Amino acid sequence: MRRGILAFLIGGTAGLGVAAAQGSPWVARTISRAASVVRPPDPPAPRARPTPPRLAASISVPIVSVSIAPVSVAPPPGASASASPDPEPDEDEPKDEAPSPPTGPELLALYKEVWVYAKPSFRSRKIGYLRAGAVVSRDARPAGFGGCEQGFYRVAPSGYVCAGPAASLQPDGAIAALAKRRPDRAQGLPYPYVMSRFPTPPLYLKLPTQAEQRAVEGDLAKHLARPRAEITATALPVPAELLDGKVVPSLTPNHRGAGALYAGRAFPKSGFALLAAYEHEGRVFGLNTDLQLVPLDRTRPITPSSFRGVALGDAGLPIVFARTKAARFYQRDPATSAMREVGPVSYREGVQLTGKSERVDRATYLEARDGRYLVQSEGLVRVDPPKELPQFAAEGKKWIDISILKQTLVAWEGARPVYATLVSTGADGLGDPKETHSTVRGAFLIHTKHVTAVMDNDQDDDRFDLRDVPYVQYFHEGYALHAAYWHDDFGRPKSHGCVNLHPTDAAWLFAWTTPEVPEGFHGAMTLKTGTVVYIHP
Repeated sequence: MRRGILAFLIGGTAGLGVAAAQGSPWVARTISRAASVVRPPDPPAPRARPTPPRLAASISVPIVSVSIAPVSVAPPPGASASASPDPEPDEDEPKDEAPSPPTGPELLALYKEVWVYAKPSFRSRKIGYLRAGAVVSRDARPAGFGGCEQGFYRVAPSGYVCAGPAASLQPDGAIAALAKRRPDRAQGLPYPYVMSRFPTPPLYLKLPTQAEQRAVEGDLAKHLARPRAEITATALPVPAELLDGKVVPSLTPNHRGAGALYAGRAFPKSGFALLAAYEHEGRVFGLNTDLQLVPLDRTRPITPSSFRGVALGDAGLPIVFARTKAARFYQRDPATSAMREVGPVSYREGVQLTGKSERVDRATYLEARDGRYLVQSEGLVRVDPPKELPQFAAEGKKWIDISILKQTLVAWEGARPVYATLVSTGADGLGDPKETHSTVRGAFLIHTKHVTAVMDNDQDDDRFDLRDVPYVQYFHEGYALHAAYWHDDFGRPKSHGCVNLHPTDAAWLFAWTTPEVPEGFHGAMTLKTGTVVYIHP
């Protein structure tokens, strides 16, 4: 994987970074030929760099309030505030659009990414995309052709899709049957997830016979003889589309031959989202979102921890997070006025404070909103209300504040904080993002959101393939907010430069920010109206 700058392209317009950024992260492959950039993932253990400064794992954070200087958010270079990102309209585009979304027949997405356009023309800007298996309502007749032989159909809730090899007007067939499971965006993990074990699993393109398994997996007999963890996936009956050695359909223009068996083996650091699981020849195979069959006895299931952020409500800030397992709650003894311990503070628990404190026996006790107290210490990460709000906090607009030193994120609606949590930013702390695994600093707009996206790297010294990383929100070049299902070390710097969130927090934030991803879509994009992301030390 190369080092450099790879801009996100939308209809020929460069991806949006509002403030001057401090370099670019490692960049990964694009998920589509003319689509969004998927930056490199944040593997379980970032590789060390010999020279850049790093934040130690046991970093102590001073308990101080954050002062945010006003920051103005300007349009991207070369764009005026009134400029439209739309290319010139095609002559086939209609002048008016019906006000209500279609509710008639349906359209089925057949490719991994099926673009939705603002107008019925390939010259129009992309506003989002559908994933294979998605079924959306459409108009009965095409709204225009604009370079599409079968015509562009208006789909619900908005936009136009070109009918053809990538999208069918008949919502049936093998892809409809196999990929009908939709991501559950109400959950931290929108699908069941597994990580590969070593030796890594083959990626079959059909349910293999025992002879085919032995031919592909040379260690199969030894592998099956070992004690294995119980497979938790519920096996479904094998569907007709996979019986009798049928090959799974392709989600790209490249069709698979009838004799296709497997697509290689997974990388050692690989993660997969599953659409279904089937029992076959004494083993359970999981069907991933690329319609590949993974033997689940060579994987381990992912179960997120119970950690999550805090909805702040009317109490707001300040809040502390216990980044130590030694923190305790105290109450004042009414008889002696002494402080007595009443129980532990859960690791990484968020506790809202009144802002008051008391000095007792040479210790400072912070008063919690529920009347209990905590001893002020370096193991508590504290977030206070800012002394000055930035310019973009005006008029109730949504914005996100991220502190690299504190490893915290606060979601704001104007001057009101609504949610706070711990995150993992770049492993190299405040280093130069051009040279290290550090998170870029500045003010940006979220421009592209994916319900899930692939993040991978094929370098020999750091190979990984993390499929369906949940709730990805790009705000500058390859930098994004996203869930991390491969680690649970939130509150400490960990990533290659992205901002990692616990899956539950990532799901909440994804639903709260703009641009909104319509129901049925797998991604959406905008150049003007995304939520502000402000990252600072």
